[in-house]
Amino acid sequence: MSTFSESAKSNSTHPADHAGISEAINKASNAIHPAIDQFSAKAHSTVDRLATAAGHGVENFDLRAGQLSASKQKMTAALREQFQQRPATVVGIAVASGFVLSWLLKSRPIKSVE
Repeated sequence: MSTFSESAKSNSTHPADHAGISEAINKASNAIHPAIDQFSAKAHSTVDRLATAAGHGVENFDLRAGQLSASKQKMTAALREQFQQRPATVVGIAVASGFVLSWLLKSRPIKSVE
């Protein structure tokens, strides 16, 4: 019958085994390190490009918003001037537009094809 100390001796690893495992881990680490560095560099590059694109998008949005606001102000001023110069014409055009829009949007019965 074996004792606890004999069983512990047979299951324990040798210092030489530890050195072999450590060496294998070091080799694997050294082999994979360049791939990790390359992946990290590509990830940083991608994030930088996305950040730059987002910045340009925000700048373009701000520019377009300013242009739209300026166009709205010009159109409002032009309409106000037209209404002040020819109020009857503007009202007539608005009424006519309302009739045309109503005619275009009214529901018509659907004819069945037999």
